[in-house]
This record gives sequence, C-alpha cells and structure tokens, in this order.
Amino acid sequence: MLWIDITDPKYALFFSSLLPHLREIDTVLVTTRKSAGYTECASLLEKLGVEAICIGGESGYGGSGLEDKFLARIKRQEEFIALFKRVGLPRVFLTGASADGAQSAFGLGIPVVNFSDTPMDSFEGGEEHITLLSRLSLPLSSLIFYPFVVPKEAYSFFGVAEQNLIPYNFIDVALWLDIDKLKFSQEAKNAFLQRFGFANENKPLILAREEEYKAHYVKKKYPLFYETLHALAREANIIIMPRYEREYLEAEFGSYPSVRVVKEPLFTHEFYPCIDMLLGGGGTMNLESSFLGIPTLSTRSLLLYHDKYLLENSLMRHAKSLDEALKAFFDFGQRGFIRQENQRFFIPKGTLEVQNIIAQITNRFYR
Repeated sequence: MLWIDITDPKYALFFSSLLPHLREIDTVLVTTRKSAGYTECASLLEKLGVEAICIGGESGYGGSGLEDKFLARIKRQEEFIALFKRVGLPRVFLTGASADGAQSAFGLGIPVVNFSDTPMDSFEGGEEHITLLSRLSLPLSSLIFYPFVVPKEAYSFFGVAEQNLIPYNFIDVALWLDIDKLKFSQEAKNAFLQRFGFANENKPLILAREEEYKAHYVKKKYPLFYETLHALAREANIIIMPRYEREYLEAEFGSYPSVRVVKEPLFTHEFYPCIDMLLGGGGTMNLESSFLGIPTLSTRSLLLYHDKYLLENSLMRHAKSLDEALKAFFDFGQRGFIRQENQRFFIPKGTLEVQNIIAQITNRFYR
C-alpha cells in the first residue's frame, strides 16, 4: 500500500493527477487534514473525487503559531498510528508538504518519498533560507523529486545522497492544467459575471488570491495585496478566492459593488476561461495563471525559485509597492489583457516525464 498525506490544495491537484499512475504500482491510501479555519484542501479533494481520511480533527492545521502547529502535528502522528493498526502499515509514503506524515513514516520504518519544490524561502539559496518544513521532512527522505527550475544544490543541505535527488522536466501545474479547455471565452466570462452578480460587465475581471501567510516559509502578513485590492476595486470586477477564513475578507471588501468573495472552492475550468488578470499573493495560482498566459501580477512578500524563473522569462510581473501594482494593471489593460503562449517554458522538452517518476518508485521500493 502506498500512503499519501495531502495537506494543501496544490498537492491535492498534483497527487490527484498522479493517482491513476500510482495505482498501477499498488493500492493507495490518502489522508488529509481539516479544521474549523482550514477546510480548503479537504473540500478540494472531495470535489476532485479523491477519497481521503481526515486525520487530526479540529487540530488538523494548528493555525499560524508554532506551538499550535507543533501540538497539531503530535495529535496527527498519534492518529496515524491508530489508523495503521486498523488498515496495516504502508509500504511507501509520498508527500509534498507534510512534516507530520514524514516523521511518522520515518519513525515507523516506512520509506519517505518527497516531492519538493520549495526547499528554501528565497531563490538566493544558502542554509539561512531553508524552510521549517524542509528541515523537518527532507532529511528523512529516501528519495526526493524536484522540478527543473530548482537547482540541485538547494537540496545539498539535507544529507540525501545525490543519486536519490531526481529532477523532473516540468513545472508541477502542467500536470493538471489542460490549456485547450481553459482558453479565454467571452461567453464564459459573461456567464461568470452573471453567476456572481456583477452589475458592470464592461470592466476587466480580476481573480485575487492572497498570500499563504500562515505557511511555514512566510514570515508575516504583507499588506500590499490588500492595498492593491482596495485600489483596483474602482477599476475592475474582482473575485477573491480565500486561502483561509473568508469572513475577514468579506468584512473588508464586501461593501464594494465590484468585489465578490468566493464561498466555496472553484475548479480551474470555472474561472480561468473567464478572467482577464490574476492578482496573486501566493505561488501555485501565479504559476497556473502564467502557464495559461494570463496577465499575472504577483504581490507576494518573497521570491522563490519559481518566481525568479517566471520573472526572468517575462511570464509574470511583480510589484513591491502600490504604484508598481497599478502600473502593471494599466500596462496589461493597454495591451487588452491579451494572453501569451507560455507552455513551452513549463514543459521545455514538450512531454511530461511522469513515467520516469513511476519507474523510480517501482524500481526502488517494489523490486
């Protein structure tokens, strides 16, 4: 049995795409987490049709404080042990962002396979930039897969032999996005505007996604994203997709007639064909938007290897001030919010090497 602990939306999309291939190797057990203030991952897995066992209960996420996170991890590890007493011990553990899963697997003698694209909180590299999650999980790995945009040197601090560091030739979002199904459609946009009750259908439509400020690698909640939303509320229709609780976003922006806060997670096909621009404080949706060629403006407080790659190839704009953010918006508008052909930057060889990943896992743990 393969065991996957999926703890954030990005890896819900990533592993749901890999599941058909992984099931060719062995049966698959999927676990996740859910709490009062964090339901997005579990909800997305449900929408994707992935059966998952919620481990951790109301303490599943732990919040933004280190002590709360630590206690939540202990609680989940205890529940993992109880689960395995019922269903048996997995043969291999796969993860992308689960320290508690990796530590439980290592302690129980289960090989840990890590898919890691954020070993550090800056593209500048160096030991001082290693993230907490990386410190807690990567040294326990038997095998680490990583996308080509991250240099192998970024994994040199974790004591994993070089032959167990395996790059793959695509950026993760290319695994689950179908460009042909997500092209811009004026008809889809009009239906979307009507669905959410926007009165002025002539304004550009912006999808806004705040930064993952509770994540282990983000040091503080950065105000620029929210300042930009206030400024652009006069210029565009804005649909905000909450990352955590939606109530405070509703309280701050709900009075604008041109702003809506999504109540439940949406599938990519529900919004990407409709939007003119993405305002992103985080990473995954910036990558998705850039892959699809959508004008993308990042306001995130840090720049990771992926951000550097996008900026170097002019696939995304990054703002450090409100003036820079507004300039980018008006620049996009002057060009008619036209979409670019960016897919070659995400799949340089033209094909996804998924079978190489499956072969590595099979040869190392099932021979």
